Amino acid sequence: MPFDWKNRQPRWAELRTRLEALRPIFPSGGKGETCCVLFNEFLENREFGLALDVLCDFLVEPDVPPPSETEFNEIALLHTLMEAQNDCLQRLRDKRQLSLPD
Repeated sequence: MPFDWKNRQPRWAELRTRLEALRPIFPSGGKGETCCVLFNEFLENREFGLALDVLCDFLVEPDVPPPSETEFNEIALLHTLMEAQNDCLQRLRDKRQLSLPD
């Protein structure tokens, strides 16, 4: 579905709200805090795709726990809403699978 420029303000508000709800994924201190600052900067400037990229890049780091099922589903929905074309979801799915107990 092509982006509806006439209704961009409500769409931007929805994307911002959904992304802000994922902010707690970033822990305070270290790389989490650094990524959160960048994430917030992108949100402030309505660069929602870049904010989502920062979130995904953080989550695929080896020392970061995989997202919960709820978080993963929200990230997947954001990719759909933004029509994002990248391998983030597959990388997160793979990481979640590796973390599941046998």
